Amino acid sequence: MNYNDSASQTLGTAAILALSQSLPNFIGHPVAAAISYLAGNRVFSPTFRAISLNQWVAHDGKLSPRQVRQAIRKVYQNQGKALYDFYHNLDRPDEIRKFVRLTPAFEKMMHECMSCELKQGTMMLMPHLSGFNLSGLYLAQVGFKFLTLAIPNPNKGYAWQNKLRNDRGMEVVPLNMEALQHARQRLQNGGTVLTGIDRPIEEPELEPRFFGRKAALPVAYVKLALKTNARVFVLGFQTLKDGTILVDVSPQVEFEHREDAHEELVYNAEKVLKIAEQFIRLDPSQWMMFLPVWPDAKNEVPTI
Repeated sequence: MNYNDSASQTLGTAAILALSQSLPNFIGHPVAAAISYLAGNRVFSPTFRAISLNQWVAHDGKLSPRQVRQAIRKVYQNQGKALYDFYHNLDRPDEIRKFVRLTPAFEKMMHECMSCELKQGTMMLMPHLSGFNLSGLYLAQVGFKFLTLAIPNPNKGYAWQNKLRNDRGMEVVPLNMEALQHARQRLQNGGTVLTGIDRPIEEPELEPRFFGRKAALPVAYVKLALKTNARVFVLGFQTLKDGTILVDVSPQVEFEHREDAHEELVYNAEKVLKIAEQFIRLDPSQWMMFLPVWPDAKNEVPTI
C-alpha cells in the first residue's frame, strides 16, 4: 500500500470513528459502508487492484469484470460496517456480548488455554476476516489473554488502532525480533499467541500454495510453533446475516518435521493455509486483505 492509499484509508477510518460515536446502527452501517467505499474506490489505486486480484483468485478465477466490481464493492461495504461496529462498541461491553458468539470447539480450546493445567503453548493463526476486531474485544472481556503479533512497522493509523485495542485489555505488539522473542517465551511457558497468516511479504524466499497458487505469504510461524512444541489452531470469523459474529476454530493442526528445512516450512504452512482457505470461502467478501497475495497473477484479472 503506498502513502496515498494509506492516507486515504486512515482518513476514512477516522471519519467512521467520528460518526460511530453518535449514529445508531440503522444509519451508521450504510454511512460507514459508503465512506469506506469512497475512500478506497479508485480504480488505479494499489489497494483497489489488490482487492480485485484477491477476490478474483478467491473465487477461483470465475468472475466476470462486472462480478469483480461487485465483489470489490462488497468488501468495502463489509469493511465499513465492521469498523463502525468496532468503534461504536469500543466502550459498550454489553453490546459486544450481543454481537459475538463462540462455537463449542472454540470454547473448548479457549478454556484449555486458560487452564493452569495446560503446560503446552498454543498458537492461534487467522486470516483477516471482517469480525476479528470486535471478536478480539469480546475475548479480552471474557478474560482470554493472548499475545497478538501484528504488522511490523505500523503507520500512524495502524498504531492508533493497536493503542485502542491495548487500552481495552488486548495485548497487541508489532512483529519484530523483540516481539518474536516475547512470543517464544510465552509459548514455552504454556501461553497463547495469535498472528495473521494471510498478509503478503515482499520478496518472499518461500511461496506456499494458497487457493492452489504460489502465494507471497509468511511461513515463520511454522518455525516458531515447531521450536516451542506449541499446539496450532486456525481461527475463523464469520459475520452472519443478522450482524452477529461467529468465532470458530479448526481441529488442532499437527505440524510435521522434515529433513529439508524449506520443505518443512512450506509443507506445514500449506496445511494452515488450506484451512484458512475454507474459512474464507464461506464468504470471500468478508476477507479484509488489501495487499496483493498473488502478485504474479495480477495480469490474469479481467479489466474493470
